[in-house]
Amino acid sequence: MKPKSIFAALAVAAAVALSACGADSTNTAPEPAGSESQAADTPEPRHTDDSGRPQVGFDPCLDIPDSALIEAGYDPASEEEADFPAGAYTFLGCQYDTKEVQYGLNVLSGNITFAEELEKVKDYSTPTEINGRQALVEVRQEMPNGCSVSIETDYGVLIIARDTFRTHSTQEIPYDTWCDGLEETASIFARHLP
Repeated sequence: MKPKSIFAALAVAAAVALSACGADSTNTAPEPAGSESQAADTPEPRHTDDSGRPQVGFDPCLDIPDSALIEAGYDPASEEEADFPAGAYTFLGCQYDTKEVQYGLNVLSGNITFAEELEKVKDYSTPTEINGRQALVEVRQEMPNGCSVSIETDYGVLIIARDTFRTHSTQEIPYDTWCDGLEETASIFARHLP
């Protein structure tokens, strides 16, 4: 199984555990909710659910510009959809690799609440703030070489999950450094949230 396939499987498993497209380089940050041009320019979401929850208002595949991916050190050409539609909630997702294919990144935008996310990850998360929004840094030792940051949004939560591909790394990365730089990556992407 190639690293991307493993990462996609881990990302879906993480979404279930935590929760249960070509990128457009011309995108800019969405206008404030309720503006006429946002209503006219907002495409239909790729997936919706019948839960009564808000629609997912940020699609990583469409709303993270190539310039933000490059700034964060990821290759826009590596983009693959990693959605997780379900009846009780929805996650729209995209995954990316670094150019060296050492790190994989999964960006999941979902309509579970931040409170639900906090309850599920409270035993292995640390509260923080990203661009003025509540956030959590989550490190699970049973998820090999992985770390994630969850950010509160108006519609739910944005999860930025990074995995280290051991098969492509030249050295073992110590457990206490798995999250190094991930909050900065989350901050770059959070600039584009509605």
